[in-house]
Amino acid sequence: MSAPPEATPEKKFSGFTLRSLVLGSLAAALIGVADPFSYNILHSSLLAHDYLPPGIIIPFILLVAVFNVALKAIRREWALRPPELLIVFVMGWIASTLVSNTTGYILGAIAAPYYFASPENQWAQFFHRHIPQWMVSGDDNNAAKWFFEGLPGGEHIPWRPWIIPLFWWLSLICVIFFVCFCMVAILRKQWVEKERLVFPLAEIPIEMVRESDSSSLFPAFMRGKIFWIGFAIPCAILVWNIFGYFNPLFPAIPMKSSFQVARSFPSITTYIFFPLIAFAFLINLDVSLSIWFFYLLGIIQIGIFNRVGFAMGTADTYCSGNVPMAWQGFGALIVMVLWGLWMARSHLKDVFRKAFDKNHPADDSGELVSYRTAVFGLIFGVIYITGWLYKSGMQDIRVLALFLFGVFILFLGLTRIVIEGGVVFLRGPIISQVFTVYTVGSTSIAAPTMTALAFSYAWSADMKSIFMSAAANAAKLRDSIGGNRKQIPLAIAIAVIVGFAVSISYSLHIAYTHGAYNFGRYIFRAGASVPFDAMVAKMKNPFGVFQGGLFFLGIGGVVMAILTFLRYRFLWWPLHPLGFTIASTLPIKWTAFSIFIAWAAKWLIIRFGGVRLYRSARPFFFGLIVGSFVGVGISFAVDMIWFPGQGHEIYGW
Repeated sequence: MSAPPEATPEKKFSGFTLRSLVLGSLAAALIGVADPFSYNILHSSLLAHDYLPPGIIIPFILLVAVFNVALKAIRREWALRPPELLIVFVMGWIASTLVSNTTGYILGAIAAPYYFASPENQWAQFFHRHIPQWMVSGDDNNAAKWFFEGLPGGEHIPWRPWIIPLFWWLSLICVIFFVCFCMVAILRKQWVEKERLVFPLAEIPIEMVRESDSSSLFPAFMRGKIFWIGFAIPCAILVWNIFGYFNPLFPAIPMKSSFQVARSFPSITTYIFFPLIAFAFLINLDVSLSIWFFYLLGIIQIGIFNRVGFAMGTADTYCSGNVPMAWQGFGALIVMVLWGLWMARSHLKDVFRKAFDKNHPADDSGELVSYRTAVFGLIFGVIYITGWLYKSGMQDIRVLALFLFGVFILFLGLTRIVIEGGVVFLRGPIISQVFTVYTVGSTSIAAPTMTALAFSYAWSADMKSIFMSAAANAAKLRDSIGGNRKQIPLAIAIAVIVGFAVSISYSLHIAYTHGAYNFGRYIFRAGASVPFDAMVAKMKNPFGVFQGGLFFLGIGGVVMAILTFLRYRFLWWPLHPLGFTIASTLPIKWTAFSIFIAWAAKWLIIRFGGVRLYRSARPFFFGLIVGSFVGVGISFAVDMIWFPGQGHEIYGW
């Protein structure tokens, strides 16, 4: 008698369905409208300006806890399954990285160079003859004027002057996104499977969809009392403070204060970010300890500098406020990134061998794209970016190489910090433009190259949220999504297309309707002029190589190397080097106290209750996240109904 055939294992449901793609596209479109509306028109909370923004969490809460519950109550088979929900979340998350800062700064870069030019700022003298006309809307029409001031009566939006510059700018941005995606595809196995990084931000959607397809009507995260206790604390505080919107005399519960430890020392801000407390609770103790420890150490360092009168000039925009600390942090960031690549050298060797030899035994069947696609996509993408920057005027090869080096250090470094440190409010210590100009010296940089550097601020300066971080978390989430992993790139591509199409068209619509300058917001005022003002100042007052900055860059690199050695050499060493890289940044000044609270809570829980108590406490901290964002959503609704144009920012920065 023959043996029965073996059962074929059931293929894991991928979630890549028509309805998940439709809902994901709607999520991308929603955030493409909601964030510009909230930021520019309503003046309410920032919905897409950090690494896991309310603009995606709030609708996802409604999708999981309201819409999907209703579908399940009507007919269980209609409910969205966890992989489908995660596809929706990934698409919304990807879209949030481009509709916030990227869209606004690009539109400002296209319209601002001629509109804001004046005899006082001397832009015409220093820049105008070096600007390629395919990058801007030009000064021979009213497109820029009406963009900032609003359309006169009877006029229509002049779309034509935007077509060519938007085509070239979006080609650059999309290639940058593709290059970042290729780097994620190359490093995914190293980060996820070999180093087993935590990815705390990716745990939030996974927890929210867990058991959402079970027999219970509500998802698992809503069924415990501990969750609701955590939910109630931030939600109640935020709702209580909403009453103060109507009566300024109503006693609000303060969330922020500051104090100074000694004369000449920077003040320490105690700002309670409930979501960040929860995110930081999920990361390793050595990481959270290092962030607040090195922040306090930085306070002492700056205080000593102030006491002895040591200064190195004024900090540039988007950089850490203390110049020596900024360069020191960037040196540490460079070492962190290069060390990470060195640790991945064996994996990277396999990746590149597989790319050039399809018969190489390295397995890329489970990756987002094949290693061949990722490697050649990275190579040709960098070639296109280099060519684009060269044609924009950055024709000094030294400057071009240093600038791209700094940009990719920031992309890789900030992504690493987010996926390992769970920091949702983050910037680099300095931006690549500052690193490049001060390393080379402005005296040896020609005006066309300085002009190109000014335009590059539009996509590589205010890094409040970057595509690469969201793509890395999407790569982590694909383990929970299952199915054909190569479907994820298509979902990401759809989100990028929808997000850009909606956010650009809507932003242009409200700008021409109200006047972008009349929004009174940073992006279309100072944000559009800072890059050119900064470069004009450097051209009018030329300088050589900034040796002091390079000295502190070296100090930061050496200290980072020592910290890295201690961490890998001694198991008892308590400090993670990660915190040293960002100790001086403004976002850490605002968030270090919340990270300290999370560290202290986790240390006490594990010290006295062990891993079991830690796992039992996790729902409380998930409740902090959901309760905080529900409170933000209620505040947004109140602003929309009662305070249009005079809204109230919660967790804004």
